[in-house]
Amino acid sequence: MSSVFRAGGAALDNLLRAGQKYDQRIHRSYAKSLYGLSRRGYVEIKRENNESFFHLTPKGRLAVLKHLHLEKLLTRKWDGNWRVAIFDIPEELKAWREYLRPKLKDMGFFPLQESVYITPYPVTEDLNQLLDKHGLRDHFRYLTVTEIDGESELKKQFKLK
Repeated sequence: MSSVFRAGGAALDNLLRAGQKYDQRIHRSYAKSLYGLSRRGYVEIKRENNESFFHLTPKGRLAVLKHLHLEKLLTRKWDGNWRVAIFDIPEELKAWREYLRPKLKDMGFFPLQESVYITPYPVTEDLNQLLDKHGLRDHFRYLTVTEIDGESELKKQFKLK
């Protein structure tokens, strides 16, 4: 997925530089990157009047959004507190329970147990939006703690010092 950003970033960089001399090798490099993204389903190529236009597909948009979200998580600073999410979703709502687990991971949580997740980052706003949107608030608890058993392993997991 980083190839989307390399190709797009390099192309945008060159477009923004006024008066840059056209270099066929650079053009081919961009084209190869974009055609590769097309083969993997991230970019769609549309041809009109002997010109090619590249558009992000829904898969490509999702990949960009995930990358941006991951970048946001990786640049956060740890404030020394742990956020623990605990949920007990009844069996009749099992589909929502299965939906929630990957969403928590996307927000930067790590599973301690099947229904207990932890993160060092403040994510209450994102979490509240998710719970309210899907009506899961009654089945969920969120704790902020300063000390936890096995903290050194968790610090390694989150690459904290």
